[in-house]
Amino acid sequence: MLGVRIPPGLPFIFVAMAKSKKKKKKKSAAPAKATSDSPKAVAVADSKPIKKRKAEPKASVIDRTSGLVNTVKQFLREVRVELSKVTWPTRKDTIASTSVVLVIVILIAAFLGLVDLGLSKLMRLLLS
Repeated sequence: MLGVRIPPGLPFIFVAMAKSKKKKKKKSAAPAKATSDSPKAVAVADSKPIKKRKAEPKASVIDRTSGLVNTVKQFLREVRVELSKVTWPTRKDTIASTSVVLVIVILIAAFLGLVDLGLSKLMRLLLS
């Protein structure tokens, strides 16, 4: 079949959302009064007015630097407060956890070494 395929319609919820947005736009838009004397009245009413920003004086380098320094100081103070709330493990807990991790690492390394050795011997046997 040649030609352009028409995509399926949108689900009902999207159609309802699109209709509600159109209604809101119609309610919020002010009707434009067009007269023969002012042909630009319609175009001006349809476009949004452009707001000009007032030029704000730029902060000096010293002000910006001191603001950055104060921000870093505040951050470090908050870090210190949060670290004081931490419940640190005892020396005994740390040694126990470390020894468990080391034993498991050694066991996994030995297992993988044996698997590698077995597979390498199997490959040598098959290829020779």
